Amino acid sequence: MSRCREVWRMLVAGGVLLSVLTVGCASGGVSSQSANHWREDMGRMSSATLNAGLDKIVRKYALQIARRTSSSHEIYYETTWTEREVLAQEQMRGVTHARNRIVLRGRRLMNVYRVTWDLENETVTAGVEGWHPDPVPDEVVEEFRPIYSDLLLEVRTGVIR
Repeated sequence: MSRCREVWRMLVAGGVLLSVLTVGCASGGVSSQSANHWREDMGRMSSATLNAGLDKIVRKYALQIARRTSSSHEIYYETTWTEREVLAQEQMRGVTHARNRIVLRGRRLMNVYRVTWDLENETVTAGVEGWHPDPVPDEVVEEFRPIYSDLLLEVRTGVIR
């Protein structure tokens, strides 16, 4: 009987620890990978700093901006969809085509914007008509991570200048 209580206490303690760790990770809000996107919080910056950094990154990685909008409350940028090779894990699920695009969104906070990075993923699957959202494979995140890192470096050094 006491062995059962000891196991029960360990499970409860472990559950509490797991809950604390989960809440701690979730409350950070800096990164998430779910559904059809990989999201990062890029922090606060001016629209001029973001524009300058984005212009450099677009040239460096031969990206094309498909849409660029701004208002007094928000800024929005999206690249054109870029087709990529279908990964082996995707092929096993019947994926025949895959593509990604980068979306940057900024919400105004006083005289700066809070900017988020989203890498969106869509695929075409055999037997399903048209493009549809699909989870972003880890390999694709790693492929786009240098673009994210370079953009973040550009806007951070732009703020310092």
